[in-house]
Amino acid sequence: MNGLPARTNNECRGFSIKGGKPRVIHVTTVGITSYRALMAQCMYFRQKGLDVGFVFSPSPEEEILRNHGFPVKEIYINRRIDPLTDTLAIFKMRNYFRCVRPDIVHTHTSKAGVVGRVAARLAGVPNVIHTVHGFPFHPGMSWMKYRVYKQIEKWMAGITDIMLSQSEEDVVTASKLGIKPRREDLIHIGNGIDLVEFDPGKYSSHQRFQIRKGLKIGETDPVITMIGRINREKGYHDLVEALQRLRDMPWRALFIGRDEGFLGKVIHQINDYGLKERIQILGQRSDITHLLAATDIFVLPSYREGLPRSLIEAQAMALPCVATDIRGCREVVVEGVTGFLIAPGDSTSLGEALGKLLLDPELRLRMGREGRRRMHRCFDEVEVGRKVMAIYDEALKYNNTQ
Repeated sequence: MNGLPARTNNECRGFSIKGGKPRVIHVTTVGITSYRALMAQCMYFRQKGLDVGFVFSPSPEEEILRNHGFPVKEIYINRRIDPLTDTLAIFKMRNYFRCVRPDIVHTHTSKAGVVGRVAARLAGVPNVIHTVHGFPFHPGMSWMKYRVYKQIEKWMAGITDIMLSQSEEDVVTASKLGIKPRREDLIHIGNGIDLVEFDPGKYSSHQRFQIRKGLKIGETDPVITMIGRINREKGYHDLVEALQRLRDMPWRALFIGRDEGFLGKVIHQINDYGLKERIQILGQRSDITHLLAATDIFVLPSYREGLPRSLIEAQAMALPCVATDIRGCREVVVEGVTGFLIAPGDSTSLGEALGKLLLDPELRLRMGREGRRRMHRCFDEVEVGRKVMAIYDEALKYNNTQ
C-alpha cells in the first residue's frame, strides 16, 4: 500500500503482517485522549475496513485498548518542550512507523502533533493528518509566547497533508494567520460524543440518589461539577473563589480530573475559605456518566479550550452549564439558552451565574433540556466519524493517483 521498507522485529508486535487493509496510526500525548475521545470512532473505522492502532505515552488506557483489539505502542511524549526527550520520542516513533508501515498517521493535540508529524515525515508515511483540538496560542498569553507558538503551527502545517479542526473559530484563525497544510485549507469536522452513553434517561431518580449517597451527598443539595485537568489554565481557582461567595447557599461541588501540579494550590485555597467539607476532589475517574447523573450544574471556567468534550457530555446529560466566553466553549453553550458564558478570570460573574441556577430549579431544567436537544442536532460522534472516514478515503485515493 505504501513504499515504506518492511522491518521484522519485536516493535511490530500487535499488528498482523501488512496486507490489503489500509493502516491508520493515531498519536496522542496520553492514553486517556485515545480512549475517551477516539476509541469509539476507531471501532467504526475498523468496521469500515481499516487496520487501526495507537501511539501514546505509558498510560493505564493501554490495557483497555489492547483488550478491545487495538495495537498500542507506548512512547513517552513529554507534555513540556524538552529538546532531548522530544528528539528521542521522534526517533523512536520514526522507527515504529517504518516497522508497521502505516498509510495514514493521524496526530491529535499540540505536543503529540509536533512529535508525531515530524516522525511520520522522517519515516516516509504517505498521509500525515492532524486534528487541531485548539491551537496552543490564544489571547491572554504573552506576545512572545503567542508568536512562537503561532510560528511552530505554521511550520508544522507545512509538513502536514491534511488538517482537521474541531472548532470553527480555529478554521477562521488559521486562514487569517496563513496556517495552511499541503493539500487544502483546514477542514471543520466538529466534535461529538456517544449520545447513547450520555443519556440522562438511563438513570432513574433512585439510581441518582444511590450515586449521591455513595458520594455522601444529601438528596436536596444541588451538586456543582467540574471536569478537567487540574492546572491553572482550567480555572479551578476561579471556581473556588466563586463558590466561597455562595457559601450561604446550599450546594456541594465535585472536582474531577488529573492533577498537573496545581492541586496543592487549590487545596490550600479551599482550606483557607473553610470549604473542605463541601468540595470533593475525586481525581481522574472512569465513571463520568454516573457522576454527571448526580450533578445539577456543570461549570468550566477555563482560559483556553479547543472544543471541550466535557461541556458536550454535560449538555448531553441535560445539565445547564456555566463556562467562559472563549473559543470552543461558546460553540457548545448558547448564552441564556443552555447556560451562561462569563469572561475568563471573572469569579464575580461566575458566582452570579451559579447563584441564578442554584436559586431556580426550573431554569436548570429548562436549560438542561435545551442543551440535550442541541447536542443531538450538533454533536453526535457518529456524524464526526463519517466525516473523518470520508477524509481518509479521499487521502488514500489521492496517493493512488500520484
